[in-house]
Amino acid sequence: MIRVFTVTVALLLLAGGAQAQNRITDFRGIKFGADFSTMEHMSMPDERGGLTFYRKYQDDRNFQGVPLIEIKYGFFKNKLCLVLFSARSLDSFHALKAYFDANYGPAKQTKDLKQYTYAAGDVNIEFGYDDNRKVAEVSYIYRPIMRDLMPENK
Repeated sequence: MIRVFTVTVALLLLAGGAQAQNRITDFRGIKFGADFSTMEHMSMPDERGGLTFYRKYQDDRNFQGVPLIEIKYGFFKNKLCLVLFSARSLDSFHALKAYFDANYGPAKQTKDLKQYTYAAGDVNIEFGYDDNRKVAEVSYIYRPIMRDLMPENK
């Protein structure tokens, strides 16, 4: 999942100006940009590429009726800027795609037929399916903070 995120973050930061049907300001009540000190029930950190990732204890592992493999919350300088989650199966991919299309309008599609980007206010949604692993992967990327992580894209 980190691999997909790393490859696409620069494109997402550049594509972030598109209008969205709905705006995202939080994920499950946790506001993007919130300080880590306000979080509760978070796991031991895992640091990668300037980001610190946590899992939330007893997090609901469903999203719009789709069972999830995992959910990770990413922080840069102790501010929430990234949420990653994944689900198994092509059926999960189709259910999630239908949800994103209905709520965030038409996606920008990369040359890979199963990679999509949705704009939702200051948050971009990167969504794709890995045919080899049979996993749908979703990244909610909060651009105002991610720009600080990727200064060459300013």
